[in-house]
Amino acid sequence: MRSLKLASVFLVVAVLSACAAGVQNVSKEPFPANASKLSLAEIEETIVETATSREWIVQREGQGHLTATYAPRTHSATVTIYFDQKQFSIVYADSTNLQYNGKTIHRNYNRWVNTLKQDILRAVSARAALAN
Repeated sequence: MRSLKLASVFLVVAVLSACAAGVQNVSKEPFPANASKLSLAEIEETIVETATSREWIVQREGQGHLTATYAPRTHSATVTIYFDQKQFSIVYADSTNLQYNGKTIHRNYNRWVNTLKQDILRAVSARAALAN
């Protein structure tokens, strides 16, 4: 009976740890070369539109600095986005119900941030391609 309880506990721990991953920040991700055609204001506008289209709520904190929160259902993730005309970063700021323990977080967080990163890269590239 004791070995059954021990096996059950081990199984629960294994399942819960499979849902967690290290927090992946985006650090100094370069924009495509053609992004240099865009002003800082155009890059900011593109990032805000892109994040908003994925249901992130974005607030401007200052030049080259945004805060974005994604809150599906009972979970939420807040990130800080730093950017200039050459690169951008997305950095973990806070979360609710994502099992963050200082090192790991629910794997959905990393998926959301990676999707946001890819969307920003595509949108900035597309806007730059249309710029004069």
